[in-house]
Order: sequence, then C-alpha cells, then structure tokens
Amino acid sequence: MRLLSAAAGNVQTDEETLLAFHHAGWIKVASKNGHSFVSGQDEYRSRFILHLRKKMNLTDHQIGIVLENGKAPYSLEQVPSILATYSAD
Repeated sequence: MRLLSAAAGNVQTDEETLLAFHHAGWIKVASKNGHSFVSGQDEYRSRFILHLRKKMNLTDHQIGIVLENGKAPYSLEQVPSILATYSAD
C-alpha cells in the first residue's frame, strides 16, 4: 500500500483526483490512522484512467465502460474495441 499523496505524485495528479476515482468506484482507497492509502494495482489503474482522459479524451461514462470490460494489463489499443462492443448496452 502507498500513501495517497505518494501515489498521486507517482501518477502526476493530485489527491483530490484519486479520491474522485475512488468515489466513482474505479479504485479503492483505504484509511488507517488518519492516512489514506491505495494499492500498487490501483495506482497503476489510476495512471491508465488519466491516459484515457488526457490521451483519448474519454468521458467518465466511457472510462467506466472500459474499466468494467477491460482486464489488466490495460492497453490503450484495446479501448476502441471495448467501446465498440459495450457502448451500445
């Protein structure tokens, strides 16, 4: 587990963004002794979410579809086919 602040720095965002990802159900944030933590897997997932937003300009709805239907290791190349398959649902 990594401190939320350290994970945010590693993925080049802020803690508020990671907390928003948590509230969207995309990552899990654990709290202990007044500190917030994320797993290495959720740090990786956060990096992927940021790529979906910045490089592919996906909406939160589209990101949710990709995360629900994609599997780690995530690949940007998979995204168009995932959206084509599942967006009509």
